Amino acid sequence: MDPLCAPQGTGLLPETALTMVLRQSGSASLFNEPLPAAIISGLQLRSRMVEHAANSSIVVIRFTEIGGAAALRDRADLLYNRTLPLEAALPRQEIEEVQNTLAGTPEMRKQAAALEQFLRRRIYSRNRTSQLDVSPQIEAAARMIRGAHGRHSIATIARRTAMSLSALERQFQATVGASPKQLSRLARLHYVCGLWDSGRSLTEIAAEAGYTDQSHMVRDFQLFTGSSPTQFFLSASPRNLPTFYK
Repeated sequence: MDPLCAPQGTGLLPETALTMVLRQSGSASLFNEPLPAAIISGLQLRSRMVEHAANSSIVVIRFTEIGGAAALRDRADLLYNRTLPLEAALPRQEIEEVQNTLAGTPEMRKQAAALEQFLRRRIYSRNRTSQLDVSPQIEAAARMIRGAHGRHSIATIARRTAMSLSALERQFQATVGASPKQLSRLARLHYVCGLWDSGRSLTEIAAEAGYTDQSHMVRDFQLFTGSSPTQFFLSASPRNLPTFYK
């Protein structure tokens, strides 16, 4: 749970997986539109700014690349570049139950346990009905992309997972919520952020992240954030830092 004592705008880089947010108090807005108390967000094309009112309290659940589809029991690509009320994806009763449990459990450790139990029920219930079965090959492909920080070619990933390119693209998109190439670019963006935070120069970062040159990295970064790496990192706006270190 993250308590925010003063009004705050937070810059959100695109994640590599679905994100669920449960707000316990206060209010929040995205693009000047109020957000519901429980939302689910798919993989995004661009960075965004979310505004939190003073004394807001939120719980953020960042799924693994395949975890969102498993918990929702549906295609993750239906949420691509979208942020929706959670009740559009989960039964309202389940949402109210977990919200009530969190409200009655102020201790963070117990809240984490309650959320874990809630997600386990969603994923492992014997009575579950799912529109999507998560393939071990797709799970392996997502791990390869994250492990190599997006530097593997898609052909290499297809070969190592014993899949055709078309099957990989189709199943990956449905399970992860973006194509292998899109996830690779996001994984590399996150790696760039981690390297910057380690104190390296842009030239060193571009070489380590596998870009052909620094200008290539800057163009890619601007596509996602609307600003250069230097402008973005020197901004006073808080960033969703935990995503860099998954």
